[in-house]
Amino acid sequence: ALGGEDQIMGRQQMALNMALPAVQSFLVARIGDILRRHDIEYVKWDHNRVLPMPDAAQTRGSYALLDRLRREFPHVEIESCASGGGRIDFGIMERTQRVWLSDSNDAVERLRIQHNASIFLPMAVTGSHVGPRTCHTSGRTLDIRFRAWVAAQRHMGFEMDPRELTDEEAQVLTDVTAWWKGNRDWMYGADILRLDSADPAIYAEQHLEEGGGQFVVFAGKSATSDQIAPRPLRLTRLSPEAKYRVELINRDEVGELSRGQNALKTGPFVVSGAYLMYHGLTLPWSFPERMWVIKGDLA
Repeated sequence: ALGGEDQIMGRQQMALNMALPAVQSFLVARIGDILRRHDIEYVKWDHNRVLPMPDAAQTRGSYALLDRLRREFPHVEIESCASGGGRIDFGIMERTQRVWLSDSNDAVERLRIQHNASIFLPMAVTGSHVGPRTCHTSGRTLDIRFRAWVAAQRHMGFEMDPRELTDEEAQVLTDVTAWWKGNRDWMYGADILRLDSADPAIYAEQHLEEGGGQFVVFAGKSATSDQIAPRPLRLTRLSPEAKYRVELINRDEVGELSRGQNALKTGPFVVSGAYLMYHGLTLPWSFPERMWVIKGDLA
């Protein structure tokens, strides 16, 4: 075990000392036996332990273990995890195909977590799942639309008991998933550009296709806005002279309390890249815990 016998344990467990070759061989034998005897294609490699000490040898030993498993089982996809052990770095990305940012699947918390992680991680390797109606880590109850669209910002999946879904919720999940499947190929290679929202309640980002032919803006509202009259959200890195067809993908979610004849509410329109970057888009009014999804294509 890593550390002394008097350490504070998590779940009455200690972390194994991955620097020791004998520990690595033991784990290769045990894990390898399971992978050989069962038809397993995916492993979630969790790291929910705070180590008793910082130790570079522990990290190198973990890399060595993964290298041995990858050589013997190249067909198995491995997902690393940040929670607790903080195991997302360039070293781990050489050895795994996907990462999990947090055990919290609360969509409000995920909105911020994903937004900040996008400085380092692209969409293709960042797992994000639609959680249950009531989150197990926060106790917060969230609408299926918000949960689904937050998951659709990244590598989308489900982590819930589908039997809890109402017919309406199942349809929403079907529709959002279909949209994600229809756009994921270009989104995998897109740049995630974090937008500066004048409203601190809104986390906004722009996924820009390689070559700039299309984009999607996700603007998630995490709390009640302090702004009475919202200021436009300015986009970035578009061609100023180009014309873009802009459409609110989830226009059916506009509430009855929405104010005024907002352009995004009334249908697709065509504007220049200069307009989108220097003036911006005024988002429709919404309650907290809602997401606007805006698609743009070269006209």
